[in-house]
Amino acid sequence: MTLPEPAARPPLTCRVTSVVALALSTVLVHAAPLRCTLAAARGAKRVSRRPATRVEAREAVEAVRWAGRFFPSRAACLETSLAALLVCVAHGRSVDWCIGCRFDPCEAHAWIEADRCPAGEPDTPDRPFHITLRV
Repeated sequence: MTLPEPAARPPLTCRVTSVVALALSTVLVHAAPLRCTLAAARGAKRVSRRPATRVEAREAVEAVRWAGRFFPSRAACLETSLAALLVCVAHGRSVDWCIGCRFDPCEAHAWIEADRCPAGEPDTPDRPFHITLRV
């Protein structure tokens, strides 16, 4: 069995932005009420109106996951997806931040979407996530 090649290291600007965004998203998720986190995400999204392409959104997710490998705290889907939204906004792009669930087995998940397509997520057409909240 061969392991997949590790993703290339993101450019310096993306690395710095993703580290800062991951730290900010962790503080928002863990220290602020959900309504404040949602308000911050909505406010950040208003800053940039230019939609991100699928490639730009995937690159933001990959940069945040790269930063999450070195992050001393939890970097699960809620933190990484919010951080990816913040990375896109910092680069002048807009994406949708989605929180949803699926059943059998019951799972909750958070992700970002560009052009109504999940960015950096595995394709599971047999068990789709149902969007509960879209920012």
